[in-house]
Amino acid sequence: MITIPKSTKAHRIIENASIFDFELTIEDMEQIDALNRDFRVGPDPDNFDF
Repeated sequence: MITIPKSTKAHRIIENASIFDFELTIEDMEQIDALNRDFRVGPDPDNFDF
């Protein structure tokens, strides 16, 4: 799932855009990678019938 934050208040827009104030460790990335279950909620973009 992808979350798209939105707001009409300038200070909240700035807060929503401030996403680069942290770092992930190798261990963090390994834990995130382990969450993958190869489950798709929409069509496969590699095999989409336009």
